[in-house]
Amino acid sequence: MALPDKEPQPQTDRVWHIERSGIEPVPAASRNASLSGLFWVWFAGNLAILTVVLGAIAMSFGLSLIEGVALALLAPLAYAGIGLFAIPGARTGVPTLTLSRATFGTYGNVVPSLISWLNLVGWETVVLLTATYALEGALTAAFGLPPSNLVALLSLVIVTFSAFSVALLGHATIVRIQTVASYLFGALTLLVFALALPNVHLGLLLKAPGAPFLSAFLPALSIVVAGGALSWVNTAADYTRYLPRDVKGSGVVWATTLGSLIPSFALLLLGILLSAGRPGLASAPNPIAAVGAILPAWMAVPYLLTAAGGMVTGDIMDVYSSGLSLMAAGVPLRRTRTILVDASLSIAASVYILLVAHNFLGAYVSFLTLLATVLAPWAAVFGVDTLRHLRRDYRVQELYRGLQSGYGKVRLPAFAAWLVGIAAALLTSSVPPLLQGPFAVGIFQGSNLGLFLGFLVSLLVYLPFSRPD
Repeated sequence: MALPDKEPQPQTDRVWHIERSGIEPVPAASRNASLSGLFWVWFAGNLAILTVVLGAIAMSFGLSLIEGVALALLAPLAYAGIGLFAIPGARTGVPTLTLSRATFGTYGNVVPSLISWLNLVGWETVVLLTATYALEGALTAAFGLPPSNLVALLSLVIVTFSAFSVALLGHATIVRIQTVASYLFGALTLLVFALALPNVHLGLLLKAPGAPFLSAFLPALSIVVAGGALSWVNTAADYTRYLPRDVKGSGVVWATTLGSLIPSFALLLLGILLSAGRPGLASAPNPIAAVGAILPAWMAVPYLLTAAGGMVTGDIMDVYSSGLSLMAAGVPLRRTRTILVDASLSIAASVYILLVAHNFLGAYVSFLTLLATVLAPWAAVFGVDTLRHLRRDYRVQELYRGLQSGYGKVRLPAFAAWLVGIAAALLTSSVPPLLQGPFAVGIFQGSNLGLFLGFLVSLLVYLPFSRPD
């Protein structure tokens, strides 16, 4: 795909200038984004080397090569759901968690908006730390520096500035940076793939007997989807609201889905192929170093820069969307101020983990996984209304009228369906050391199937009550 066309830029959203829009509808005159730009935004956002580890984790369930390849093909298809969630952004010019007011009510939506914000800030920190470790490794390898707190902090400053400054500038700059990053880090990731292939033990992969669908393939699939497409459900419309209103919905779905699917499939497949002969990859304490260990020595610095860059491009999207979620919760801050709030929290947490609680990251990720048991049922309820609104438009102005909104203060059917789904997810989820659901046994043990049960329960409970107007 070509670089975005150099059309006249609207005053509210110019490259290298701070975007002026918050969560209000983007006016028609400012909506000059393109589907090619949307493709590159999602392509760069899914270039995380950690996806390789997801592929290895999936194979740890005992899958055969055929089952692994099938999983690598199926799991990224879940991004089609993100594509569907993105269509209303183009129709209305409104971000995801503001559209959610039509489902949960203008006041009822405060809770999911805050949870969305907390979840995104949490993942910002995890990704920031992972990129910091990668850049620290690159600096020590390139300049012969010994690992130290000073190098770690310098790396943290660099990756933090890279992610938060772009998110602060806003949509137009994000599209430009993600496009360039897609070419640069995409090419380097392809090189990593090629150099890693000689380490594939094809004979061992072909000897794997396979595993049962219900107790192995399905739990493995749930982990990969939860670590991929499900983590983006609360951001989809944030990157389509600058598209022209008359853009085809099918184009939105294809640009979002293919942009996410292509890098995700390639990285998943690499993890699946590398899993044989390297069983420790799925449980490595430093997965980026574990992948880097199989590459030639001369590739160490380019690889670590690729790993850091691929994490930063995903973090840019987390930071931008988290600010929109905080505003949707009714917090009276400008978008630029929400970025500063996020930066303060993420930097403080990152410094604490880097310098004080070195073993805290695992527990931190568990907390974020627990939040996902809340977001998955939200996605089911929001998704039902999204599909029905594809046939009947949102009443956009009602999303901003507070107590006077025609969508109401709290839409009880949606809220009740959401809570029932959360209960189902919590009862069947195991998130050590924070939660051990009483029914997290059998196929629910050691997987993320509890998230999908919560999603399914909320979907079935809400379907009879959804009447978007």
